[in-house]
Amino acid sequence: MVLLRKIKAIIRKLRNKLPNELYEPSPEWKRLQDYLQKSQRIIDLGCGANPHPRAIVGVDAFLAPVQRSLGYGQWIDIKNFKKRRIEFILANLTNLPFRDKSFDFAYAHHVFEHLDDPVGACKEMCRIARAGVIITPSIFAELAFGRPYHRWMVAARGQTIIFIEKTKAEDRPFGEHPIPKPGGGYRVTHETNPFDILLNEGNWYHGREKMPRLSRLLRRYWYSHSPVMEVIFLWENDFNCVVVHRDGRINYERIQ
Repeated sequence: MVLLRKIKAIIRKLRNKLPNELYEPSPEWKRLQDYLQKSQRIIDLGCGANPHPRAIVGVDAFLAPVQRSLGYGQWIDIKNFKKRRIEFILANLTNLPFRDKSFDFAYAHHVFEHLDDPVGACKEMCRIARAGVIITPSIFAELAFGRPYHRWMVAARGQTIIFIEKTKAEDRPFGEHPIPKPGGGYRVTHETNPFDILLNEGNWYHGREKMPRLSRLLRRYWYSHSPVMEVIFLWENDFNCVVVHRDGRINYERIQ
């Protein structure tokens, strides 16, 4: 009995450990950290309420949760930005009020999949910064965990980033995001996406686990920033942008 209690205590400690402490970061994520460490003037594009800690400027198009697609989330607290010595700018990412090459590095974390005009945002990003990163869900992650407010599936090869407009069949094929509860956590219905239950980010789901191996794999890929789950597109000076529209049109732009 004593041994069993000790084993249960160890399991509880492992469950309480932060997921990103359990998995080795991908080479792409490590390269990004190197860029962020050596850059002095960093701008966070689409920062929301939690800008990157090394950013000196954060930009977002919305202040209030009601302005966002789902109508919830955190308010952007400008006073908190000032305490952290980060300037907040309310602006659209296709029309940024900064001079050319004002920043060493432009950081955009899970923003571009939302945008109506990703090419325009790419041009502005490249105009105001010497280098940067565009981080989005991978195509697999978009299909498995897709959200109704994501317009694009994203892929990258070399110095080319590709935006593919989602079709109706590609929009949430496995079901809906769990419904948030007022007191925290989520409510599961018959329409809930099973991948969200398997990933169980934040350990909100306390039902019986049916597929432990798949759950472990999803969490490993998710928290290690693996290319299976995430596109980490690093660029310097210039890059290529391809947009594939729902109707089959393809646009190519050299961003510089």
